[in-house]
Amino acid sequence: MSEHKLFSPSAAGRWIACPGSMAFPENQNPDGGSSSYADDGSATHHWGAKACRGEPIQIGDEVVINDTTYTLDEERMVRVVAYADDVSRRALGGYLHVERFVDLSHVLGEGQGGTPDIAIVLPEAGRGIIEDLKDGSGERVYASYLLQPATDITPEIREPNPQLALYALAWLPMWELFCEIKEIALVIFQPKLNVIDEFTISRDDLLDFGRKAALSVELAGLCMVQGAGSLFTAGHLHAGTKQCRWCRAAASCPELAAVTERETRMDFDDETSQPAIPNTETSVDLGRLYARVPLVELWCKAVKAELAKRVTEGEAILGPDGKPYKFVEGDEGKRSWKKDQIEQAEAALVGQLGPEAYSKPALLTAPAAEKALKKKLGGKKKLDPLWTDVFAPLIHRPRSQPILTFGSDPRPAFTGAGQASDFEEEQEDLSA
Repeated sequence: MSEHKLFSPSAAGRWIACPGSMAFPENQNPDGGSSSYADDGSATHHWGAKACRGEPIQIGDEVVINDTTYTLDEERMVRVVAYADDVSRRALGGYLHVERFVDLSHVLGEGQGGTPDIAIVLPEAGRGIIEDLKDGSGERVYASYLLQPATDITPEIREPNPQLALYALAWLPMWELFCEIKEIALVIFQPKLNVIDEFTISRDDLLDFGRKAALSVELAGLCMVQGAGSLFTAGHLHAGTKQCRWCRAAASCPELAAVTERETRMDFDDETSQPAIPNTETSVDLGRLYARVPLVELWCKAVKAELAKRVTEGEAILGPDGKPYKFVEGDEGKRSWKKDQIEQAEAALVGQLGPEAYSKPALLTAPAAEKALKKKLGGKKKLDPLWTDVFAPLIHRPRSQPILTFGSDPRPAFTGAGQASDFEEEQEDLSA
């Protein structure tokens, strides 16, 4: 497992593109906590590393991460084996290192470093390889990113995945003990999306990237000294989807708010301000606006999450009604047949409705079943005893979630136990 450093390679996509982000205290804590998704990925990395080292693993193996036990099942085993096979194939004729911490002080300053999943050197080819296992299924991760598309007279220009490029820079001095390195392959292995993405970079281009990263560290350090509210820091804040996505200060970043205000053409200081209708006179204008949608959505999500967090912690934050925001109880989830009671529900419905117990191509849902039974039996009063005794016990309905809304909302404050991440936004109530 990787060690967390101030200028962590895993966060390099943020601090290289936006040095000013390091001025915010939220981004200065190398250990930002974990999540169930991250821990699940760590479990896959655990077994992946063992497989790459040739250590035995088998279905049913368990590992405990942050007090949660993860079991190696058949589905995860398939991903792990595919990853280990790809690593083994690439390492033929070379030297393989698995999850070994490497020093980056020669690039990023004293005490900096990281732990790549896989590092390989092929002396005969003069080639280094960094391979990273990404076990997520939400967002695709790339080994490189397009900076400038190709034209009739110029080739496309790409930049390397910054995390992998930093790992390659860390390994370069050690690889060069074996041979003269001519090129480096950066590989993303993302089995849940059935993707293997690869980018080859020359030694010289990799060193150029290292100089860019070192400059970003220097600028970030100055921003940390000047503080988040300084003019110097403001000049080194650069909003963008990739760098803002994992920034812990996104909700309070003035540059991201300014970009959002500019792109939506709204005045956030004016409560009656409405977004302008996008200019659709040209496809270029519409295409540019659409490309900014993810960044605007990211800002909205960050603001909502930060507000929910602070209200959960008891902070009084006034809304436009002059009263503190609060949580109220939301609607219950949709009714559905309990997973372990579907056969009983099917038998009971077939007994009452016969073939009409099925919609095409499945059993009627609980709400549809209630409607059909009510029609057949002649009303709610005749249905109620049967529904209460036979069908209601077979139904699952998720508990209601807290909704964050204005303090003037007439509904009583939510008193149930909950986390900030549980809240639902009351779209209608917060649209003023």
